[in-house]
Amino acid sequence: MNRTKPAAWACCMLIAMFLLPPGSGAAAVAAGPVADWKTGLAFAENKLYLDAIAYYTRAIQKNTGEISVPDVARIFHSRGLAYLALNDPDKAVENFSNAIELDDRNPEFFMDRAGVFFARKQYGRARDDFSAVIKLDPRRTAAYAGRAEANAEAGVFSGAIADYRKMLELEPRSIAALYGLGLSYKKDRQDAKAIDIFNELLAVDPRYAAASFQIACLFSRAGKIDAGCVWLEEAVANGFRDWDAIKGDPDLDALRKTRCFQQIMGRR
Repeated sequence: MNRTKPAAWACCMLIAMFLLPPGSGAAAVAAGPVADWKTGLAFAENKLYLDAIAYYTRAIQKNTGEISVPDVARIFHSRGLAYLALNDPDKAVENFSNAIELDDRNPEFFMDRAGVFFARKQYGRARDDFSAVIKLDPRRTAAYAGRAEANAEAGVFSGAIADYRKMLELEPRSIAALYGLGLSYKKDRQDAKAIDIFNELLAVDPRYAAASFQIACLFSRAGKIDAGCVWLEEAVANGFRDWDAIKGDPDLDALRKTRCFQQIMGRR
């Protein structure tokens, strides 16, 4: 017998080990829930989400105390992220909710569930989860931004304005907060305040073309044609290229028959 060649089954095992994500070979062979959890993480890191879900599920089902309750919550959260990557928001929410039931002190669980609720236009639920994050981590600007956007989408502009103001307390020169605040004032028909905020934004970044476009819209709907044209010219000069918005935004209706508007549209 030639003992220099491995048996066929050994070759297969070697091939299988090479096909596993880096670092997961030993975990795949081991039977414990901790090993299954680590293998799931390795599969997820390599975007093999169905395999990751299978191993996360094994870890949860096998666990008899080897994994602490907060870590089991993390496994549910990881499984939710895997389902989200597979475009299954229902399963994602179910897993995020399971994670929260086990550990309601982890802001990441609420943050990710809020994101799903927001994407599904469940703005009330999204606001509740963003509020939970803020309670746990009062300096997390992303949670204020998320709640502000949820408020704005729900038409609660006072809430959006308050959240963007809080963001600016934490990050005084935040472009995102200034732009969101300006839009909230604009949607709430507080035009003078909106213009002030957009000008404040332009003092931070003079070439932020979207702010110039919004000022053009505000002047246009106030009937200030010349000022509207100047600001629309400024927006396009600084790179604003959303021609559908320029062509279709009702706030620009007062400019549509002007020569300056026709010249701007001719640059497409």
